[in-house]
Amino acid sequence: MKTLFMLSALLLTQSIFAESKYVRENNIIYDKDLKLYWQDNIQVSHTKLTLENSILYCKNLKLGEFTNWRLPTYEELLSIGNYEVYKPTINESFKNNASGHFWSIIYKRVAYGKAWTPKNDFYVKRIYFSDGYSYDNDRTGKAYIRCTREDKKI
Repeated sequence: MKTLFMLSALLLTQSIFAESKYVRENNIIYDKDLKLYWQDNIQVSHTKLTLENSILYCKNLKLGEFTNWRLPTYEELLSIGNYEVYKPTINESFKNNASGHFWSIIYKRVAYGKAWTPKNDFYVKRIYFSDGYSYDNDRTGKAYIRCTREDKKI
């Protein structure tokens, strides 16, 4: 029994002092593992746009000292989810969220010979962080936006 108590105390202590992979500074979250910055200001929970306007919104976003924002890929957006909880299923480091779909892009690739080359076209998926599901979608309608950028100063 004493061993079980000690093990529980050790696990609790480790989880309390475990270093998060996310660092928050003002309205920006930095993912140390993927080396991505994420928008996390109030606009995330209020801005709902068409796909084309979402792409322009991220392209024109100035947040912090950065201007090179873009819509995340599907895998990038999935990476901020917390699938061990329900409602919301987003990592607790993110303070701004909305109950609705968020845009993400899956770039198509076409093979030319043996090399894969990106094609200027993409699929669209939306992730619904209230329940953690993702949906194949056409490019119509509106969804929420959470822009991202790589760890480069441009």
